[in-house]
Parts: sequence; C-alpha cells; structure tokens
Amino acid sequence: MPKVARVQDYLDGGTDNYIVDREFAQHLLAVATWLPPSVRINRAHGPRILDCFTRELGIDQVIDLGCGLPHDDNLRLPGAVRRIVYVDSDSVVEGHARMLLAERAGTASLLGDLADLSALLAAAPIERLDRDRPIGVLLHDVLPWVDDDMARTAVARLHEWLPPGSVLSLTHATGDFAPARQLARLSEIYEEAGIGFWPRTEDALDALLGSWSLLDDRGLVSTATWRPPSTSAARLPSMDARFDHSHAYAVLVTTGDRTT
Repeated sequence: MPKVARVQDYLDGGTDNYIVDREFAQHLLAVATWLPPSVRINRAHGPRILDCFTRELGIDQVIDLGCGLPHDDNLRLPGAVRRIVYVDSDSVVEGHARMLLAERAGTASLLGDLADLSALLAAAPIERLDRDRPIGVLLHDVLPWVDDDMARTAVARLHEWLPPGSVLSLTHATGDFAPARQLARLSEIYEEAGIGFWPRTEDALDALLGSWSLLDDRGLVSTATWRPPSTSAARLPSMDARFDHSHAYAVLVTTGDRTT
C-alpha cells in the first residue's frame, strides 16, 4: 500500500518510492495539481526554521517530529544546531534518517509515534537534551495525518513537557485555500487507501494551539508567505488564496518566557 512519506517523495521528484506510491500520487494529482509545489514549500520551510531557531531565537537543540525521508534541504544542517533528534513513526523512514541524517556529530534518530508521546519523550536520545534550556520542535506536516484527539493530546503534552522559552514550529495542511469539494475528494482518495487525512481550518488550528503563546502577532500565515519574527508584518506580501501553492499554514508558538 502507498505510504505518505514515499508519496511525498515522489511528488517532490525523489526516487525513494515505489510503483504503488507513484500510481497513488497520480490519483491525487488528477484532483489537485498544486500538490508538488505544496510539498516543496513545506520541505523548504524546515531549514528556514532551523535558521530562525539558531540566528534569531538562540535555540540550538531541536526535535524534528516526523522528519520524513531525507532530501536535499535537511541533508544540510546549520552549524549552529548543537543537537538534533530526528523522529519518525515509519521504521523505513527512520532507517533512512539514521543512515543519512543521524550519522553527523550531535545528531540522533528515533523510531517513535505521537500515539505514545510520553514514551517517545522518555527515550534516550531526547532525554539527553538539556531541559534547563529552550528546545525547538519541528512539527511539520504531521498533524494532518492524525485525528483530532491525537492532535490535541500531542500538542498539549508537548506544551507540558517542554522547558520555558521553547518554541514549536507547526505547518499544517488546510482547505482554506482550495475549493471544499477538492479537499473532500483528496480525503476520500486517502481514506480509500487506508490513510487518514485531516486538513484543518484556521479556526480549528487556533483552537488546537490555545494553550500556547504566539511568538509574534501575525499568528497563522500561509507557509508560502511565512517570514521570520523579526520581519515586519507590514513588509509581508499580501496573500491571495487563488495563487497560494502551499495550501498550508505555518506558525511559531512558544511555551512562554524563559526562567532566569
């Protein structure tokens, strides 16, 4: 059966995929031709966030929850990242991460699932992070693949576990920039393959992140138009949903002020 990580690899022009993934992707593309740029924009967002963590926020230890298959963007790790733990629930994906990403100094990989986040956070590679200092978490294109209960539980548990001053970077597929029938059909195709897909609205994501504090006053923006917090909102390009190809939201939220 198709796997999300391999399908997205194919949509991004990769080679770590099989015929079943490519055939499934063609069904998706027949409904939504914007999927390849959407995948590309989301993947390119990861390095931008790591740069923001280190240069702007002084965060040099990171958990990449749902790291996905290695690709050109995350093969280049900013030198200022002191430690990063790559996590994925797919054993094949985690194996690739272990071989290609976690072989560098200061890196590790871990097979873990949001369904048992407490066990994941207690695993040795994450236990070795310094919880007396802020930690950055990448949660990119992960929550659209879990139901509402699991999404709420995961976000709440992370908020509870992370030290003060920590920052969560979230990207999330949405139907706000596409016709409702189109997103409904995509969900049907995924469901027929045994894959749950929950694109969420801006209001739903605001509610999901209710216990977190926004890092700046812009809140949720299209991933395609995201800018670092230091960039004035006045300088952001206006977003016209008709020409948005990310079909996703991005946001930075924090646990709150650092302790002294």
